[in-house]
Amino acid sequence: MKKYLLILIILLAGFLRLWKLGSIPPHLSPDEASIGYNAYSVLKTGRDEYGQLLPLIFKSFGDYKPGLYIYATVPFIAAFGLNEIAVRLPSVLAGVLAVWLIFLIVNKFKNLLLTTSNSQLGLIAAFLLAISPWHVYFSRGAWEANLSLTLTLIGIYFFLNSLRSTNYLILASVSFAFTLYAYQGAKLATTIVVLILIAAYWREFKKLLTNNIVTVIQSTVIGLLIVLPIIISMFTGKTGRLEVFSIFSYPREKETLQTFLTQGNEKVGDLNYYLFHSEFLNFSRAILGRWFNHFSGRFLFFEGDWSNPRHSAPNQGMLLFSDIFLLIIGFFTLFKNKFNKVGIFVILWLILSPLPAVLSRNQVHAVRALNMVIPLTLISAFGLSYILSLLKRIKKSMLHATCYLLLTVIFLSSLIYFLDSYFIHMPIQNAKLWDYGYKQIVNAVTPIQSNYKKIVVQQSYDQPYIYFLFYQKYDPYKYQSNAKLKESSFGDVGLVETLDNITFQDYSFPYVSSLRPILIVGDGTRIPVDYQKFGFNLITDIKYPDGIFTAFRILDTE
Repeated sequence: MKKYLLILIILLAGFLRLWKLGSIPPHLSPDEASIGYNAYSVLKTGRDEYGQLLPLIFKSFGDYKPGLYIYATVPFIAAFGLNEIAVRLPSVLAGVLAVWLIFLIVNKFKNLLLTTSNSQLGLIAAFLLAISPWHVYFSRGAWEANLSLTLTLIGIYFFLNSLRSTNYLILASVSFAFTLYAYQGAKLATTIVVLILIAAYWREFKKLLTNNIVTVIQSTVIGLLIVLPIIISMFTGKTGRLEVFSIFSYPREKETLQTFLTQGNEKVGDLNYYLFHSEFLNFSRAILGRWFNHFSGRFLFFEGDWSNPRHSAPNQGMLLFSDIFLLIIGFFTLFKNKFNKVGIFVILWLILSPLPAVLSRNQVHAVRALNMVIPLTLISAFGLSYILSLLKRIKKSMLHATCYLLLTVIFLSSLIYFLDSYFIHMPIQNAKLWDYGYKQIVNAVTPIQSNYKKIVVQQSYDQPYIYFLFYQKYDPYKYQSNAKLKESSFGDVGLVETLDNITFQDYSFPYVSSLRPILIVGDGTRIPVDYQKFGFNLITDIKYPDGIFTAFRILDTE
């Protein structure tokens, strides 16, 4: 029976992650398009878009991406072609695998704090992860953090197995090491998990050190050798936009600080400055504020990632509403049972997992804090398991049935609310956040591209060039010989300015170019509705999915 329930849960997880995958999310993000085109380039030429032979770290828009997700995408592009589904499938499979892995991990835990059986808790945890908005959301896009999370779960599973059979320790080390090839933030996120595992299971790990020191050393050396290129990259400028995103890159402006000090007749260097106004205190306050934000009801249950609305569905937190009650009861079971090693591991992971996010400039960040979803799911599973154990004790059949019905209604209403928010409203309301319209631009421009001496596309950090490469299936050999990135002067992403007869520029309409014939592309703000009086003709007006607002206009003039 348990096996069939697990299969049903995995099928549910697969359905929620595969349904309308090609159209929801409503458009490829620039990062997804970059991942897809670079995988296509590797498939066709063995090189990335800049001609680098099988790189471990890929240059992308002046940024750097660890290459594991790109290489994982190659076989799907070979099988299904260069399209949205192929790019997103590795994340889907990683998400479904994570549901199975959390079942396996829970069944490896001992002394699970609860009166219910371990097998029941494993199924509950798998079910809750299968329907978790946070996990579903990031399993449906080409999110490298999701692949990293699944590799982390594989590492945890092998680590728990290694406490009985040391042969698994090398597999654990390899799994943890490969998370760094999946996602930049794994440098800190994976280190946190490994240290917490060792701390929570120190007694067993100490025994392993005593009896199998050679295996421990071998595993450590193998892991370090695997991540050595990543470590080297940290000292060669390939750490991603760390300087741009780090909270420490944004101290207070001198004028702001001076105004504040003037109010109290204080100055830099005074005792009061170090006690109340130093940059250390300023950053500490900012970091703690961000840390608490990730545990707020606003983030978890009611609004989601308000700093980056593309990271969550409209009016939907990162968790289901029903998790409010499950988490309260789950924490109750943890405190009631005085925290054994499992409780210590789960709580420490929950406390520390937001660190990669809180050290960044954003108030909250659902991608960098993605690891939070696992300890939160486990605590919710503790809560639901405890509720089910209480319901089993109810003798009266009417009360018993009523309680089960109420529990089912709460769950279904929470899940249906999320599904409505994600599958119905998100593709329309958040279309602009997903750069909707670039695919439609390429589809409209490509058939007539050769008719014009010059095509001008509005430049943007949405990276319009990558969509032409992706949707035109641009010959990688040809692009590699001409790839030219204009690096940004302030440490953020760079821009590509030309592709064949297409120029990407930040023009001021209607002063574009004197060259004729010319085709121009711009958004609804850049190209006004009275474009005809300037001598331009409408080729197409690309609307957002709401059918009301214009995403882009494509004009020409003979």
